[in-house]
This record gives sequence, C-alpha cells and structure tokens, in this order.
Amino acid sequence: MDTEQENQQPVRLAVGRAAWWIPSPGEIKPLEEPTQLNQTNPTQAPATVAEDTRKLSFAAALKDLLENLSFHCYGKLVEHGRRIQERFFWFVFHITALTVLIAFLWGTYTNEQNTLVTTMYHPMYPIWKVEFPAISVCSLNRISRRAAWRYAHELSRKDPKQRNTSHFFDELKAFANLYYDPNDILDIDRALRFQSFLDKFDTEPHELFFNTRRRMHDLTPNCSDMFVSCRIAGSRFDCMDQVEETLTSHGFCCTFNYDGRYVNKRDFRQRYFGPEMGLVLTLKTPTDDNFYKINGHSGFLPHSYPDPFSGGVAERVAETGYNTLLPVRAKIFETLPEARCMSKSVRKCLFENEMPWIFARHYTFSKCISACRAQSVVSLCECVPFSLPHRYIDGNEKRIYCTLQHLACLKRYQFKWLNVITSRENVTGLEHELQDALYCPLCLASCTETRYSVRGAMTLGLPAHSLAKSPPRNGPGPRANNSYVSGSRTGSGTGTGTGKGNSNGKDSYSPAELAVVRIYFAETHIQYFRQIIKSAWYETFSTIGNICGIIAGFSLIGICELLFFLAKQLWQACRAELRAELAHITQSRSQVRRGNRRDQAAEPYPDADAEAERPMELFILP
Repeated sequence: MDTEQENQQPVRLAVGRAAWWIPSPGEIKPLEEPTQLNQTNPTQAPATVAEDTRKLSFAAALKDLLENLSFHCYGKLVEHGRRIQERFFWFVFHITALTVLIAFLWGTYTNEQNTLVTTMYHPMYPIWKVEFPAISVCSLNRISRRAAWRYAHELSRKDPKQRNTSHFFDELKAFANLYYDPNDILDIDRALRFQSFLDKFDTEPHELFFNTRRRMHDLTPNCSDMFVSCRIAGSRFDCMDQVEETLTSHGFCCTFNYDGRYVNKRDFRQRYFGPEMGLVLTLKTPTDDNFYKINGHSGFLPHSYPDPFSGGVAERVAETGYNTLLPVRAKIFETLPEARCMSKSVRKCLFENEMPWIFARHYTFSKCISACRAQSVVSLCECVPFSLPHRYIDGNEKRIYCTLQHLACLKRYQFKWLNVITSRENVTGLEHELQDALYCPLCLASCTETRYSVRGAMTLGLPAHSLAKSPPRNGPGPRANNSYVSGSRTGSGTGTGTGKGNSNGKDSYSPAELAVVRIYFAETHIQYFRQIIKSAWYETFSTIGNICGIIAGFSLIGICELLFFLAKQLWQACRAELRAELAHITQSRSQVRRGNRRDQAAEPYPDADAEAERPMELFILP
C-alpha cells in the first residue's frame, strides 16, 4: 500500500486558463534526466524542469494564448475541428470589430479635445456681488487751448529766430495727428521741420530725445477742470480723491475705480442699480478752451483702457447739454481651477496670472491685444506711442516716443494694427486681409472675467433750472440728481471738484458747458456661467472601457494577459540569444584548451620566457 502511494505521480491542481497559466506541453520527466549532460553537445548547459515543461515555439505559444485569452471568440480562430471557411469568417469578424473599435475610440478622442463645457452656475446672481467696472472719462477736446498757448509762448522764447507766439500756436496743430484720426490731413514737410525744431530746442538736459509723453501730458485738459460733482449710490464724494489720471488709447484721461475700490461685495443698498443709485458724474468743458476735438464733437468719452479696438471695452460719447444714461449689463464667466492642468491649446484660455512678466496678475484678452499691437509698432516704426503703458514694451527706457517724424510710418500700418487675428484660417476671398492683419497667436480669451455691455443708452436734455443755486449741504447724504451745481468750497469736503466761484461761493454753469453721465447696473440679478471639465479621467476611462467591452469584448484582464504574453516572448528571445552567446564562448574556450594541449605535447619542455609572454584569456560568463 505504501509502495503504491510512493510510486504514484502527484496530481496537479487546475490553476486557470489565463495567459500566465500555460499548460505543460508534455509529460514530466524524472528529476534525474535534467542533471545529465547532453551527449551530443557536452558544452550545452542542462535545462531545468520548468524550462522543459514550458518550451514552446512562438506559433504554439500564440495558439495557446488565443485559446486561453479572456477576449471573446478569439479561440474560434485556432479551435480544433473548425473548417477553413469558419476560421476565415471569424478572422473577418474580428478585423471588422477592431476597425469599428478604432473608429469609435478616435471619435471619443477627438470629442474629448474640447474638454471644457460652459454651464449655467447661477441664473439669478445678485448684482450687489458683482464688481463695478472701471470708468475712464476723456474729454473730446484732447488739447487745451490755454495750455497750447502757454506752450507756444515757451517755444517762442526758445526760438533763436524770435518768431512770435502765434506762429508756434499754429504749428502745434500738427500734434493733433498724434491721436488716431484717419480723416486728418497733414502737411508732412511742415511737420518734419517743426519736429526738427523741437528736437533741438525743446529737450531737457537729461533727455536724449523729444519727450512726447511729457508734452502731451501738459497739453491735455486737467481732471480738476473737468469734474463738477460726483455721486455714487446717492452719496457725494470728492472727485479728485477717487479719480486718477491714467493712460488710455486717447491719451491721458481721468479714471474712476482704477484701483478696484468698488469691486468688492457691497451692501444690498449699495448695489448701484438704477439711475438714482449708480455713478453720477457732472462734467464741464469750457467752449473757449477747445483746440482739437475728436470727430468734431463737444463732450466726453467714458470708457476704460485698453483701447476699444482691442475688444472688451465699451465706448460711448456724452455730449454737453445732455443727461446721458448708460445702463450696464454684466455677465460672469468663470473657469474652475482644475482646468489649469490642461494645456492652453485644449482649454483655449488663460488665467489672469499666467503671463506675469507682462500683465502681473491681471491678464485680460484686450490687454494682450494691446501689448501685441504695441510690440508691432515698436518693430515696424521703432518708436513707442506715448499713450501705451511702459509695461507692454521690453526695454522701454531705451525706446523713443513716437514724434511727428514717425507719422508717415504710423499712417502706413494703420490697417494692420486695426485688424488683429489670433489664429490663421484660410477663408476664400480674405487672403489679402489675412496677410496684412496683425497676428497675435499668444493672445487667448480670459478664463475668468466679468463682461460688461452697454445697451439701451439714452440722452435727455438738461433742464433749464440747472442754473439754480442749491442750498449748501455739508452732510454726505444723497442729493437730488437734478442739481448740477457744485457744493460750497468751504464745506466739509464731500462736495465737488474745483471751479471758479462767484460772489456767494457757488459755481454755476450754463447747460452748454455741462454734461451729466449716469452709469448704473440695469438689472438686479445677472447670469453666472462656469466652465467645467467635460469628463474627468475616470469618466473617460469608463467610456473607453464600455466601448471596448461592447464592440470587441476587451477587458483590463485581457489586456494584461496580452501584455504578459508579449513580455514573456521578448524575454524568451533575449534568453535564447544569451544562451547562444554563452554556448559560443564555451566552445571557443574548449578549442583553445585543446590547442594548448597539442602545443604542450609537441614541446615537452617549453621555454620559461615564451610561457610568460603567452597571452592570458579571460572569459566573463553571465
């Protein structure tokens, strides 16, 4: 009984039919056989039991893989008893399934390229949580007549020919062409002679070139001469405390809310909704101070930098003698921070801090277009327009401001700078415009921004009783919106800008000199949009897995089996190569030893020196 149990072979357990459980192709040999050397080739290394039981050709291994693979119906290709017609049918079936699978996966890949989708986050977002926009007020009279006369008098004193002030006053009209106006006609020769005079006699000791920005700043009307009174949310405030002089596309203008003081969340009562609770600006422009007016209008141009040609800026004209109502409608577009991990070409937008070397932490699409246009101006005309901020130009301290001698170049490329594209697409009939337009590929849309639009603007004539004197008010409370008369200079400081006083301490102006601008939110609630990732990584993985499972029967286990099979075949090929190299080295060593024996038999007593000079052979076996 015990002898029969000892002679009985051990029973193998079924471990599965996956690719890594390859069944033994033959019977198990006794343990003594592998230890004997091969009689035909005694140099060959003996094989182990595991190697003998798993030695398969590639064709046999591939057949075994197809029979045991977890993918559906691949065993039909090599199943025993199948006719050639059936195998051909299954072969065509699998090729068709793989083709359809590749087509579906490619469609999924292309659809996943636009991975950001815009959804409605809040359809009734309260307006009191929305940032109030920055407002720039530019006088349409870009050059003050009084400032031009003072400058002409200064040039007359510097002139060695002692020409009078009137001569230089007429010459200063060429400065109007430094503002963009395609309808202006300029005598270029006269302008060049005047610029040559300025370069020689109107430069400071520390300046190498004529400083156009400094002179245009002196010629621009002052903000203190423009504002009469300012109110927001029904409360008056000192205009000069909240208004800063900044650069815009029209030169130096007066900007409200430049530092973002009115962008934070406010109280419900200060939501700036309606004409009575918004920003109310009473402006004045003396008719006797006009020297150069944009488009021949008299009034003001409320807008914000960058220039309107870059997009994202609303520009409206407020004429004198009228009450201009500008209702503002806002929309918020926000992109979640998770989108930062995506490439810029996929999300097609930039966050506000992704170009800090130019825009610090306040990137916008319109600012990027303005910077691209500024770099083009510097490259083509080799000068910096005085109205451009320095941060847009690299090495601005080494650049000269555009003067009258650059006007020909600036006029030549007007069409290019007014037509900007961010991507090139061939459109039939627009080939010429495509080549002449300014190409700015780095400028993408802002990922998060608040977009403002002005729709439904209207103008009303100022009432005749605007000349009435209002009783003095020292408190900061709301005032009647139809009083266009400044408060007392001797008050508490909550009143007005500056102006000329009359006998009783009040400043009164005619309606022809005044312009009232009301900027307010037209809605109590706005729409809040969010850009979210269309599919997370696990959702994309699940979609691909479902497509592979339905069409071809693929699974993650089957893919692992296939990878294991390929890795194993590669490993076996490498081992076979190493074994062949080892056998070649062993055979060479045996031949060398046999040659040494024959030499020793021919020379029984070899010379000691010859033995010392014989080279030594070193074999390194893996």
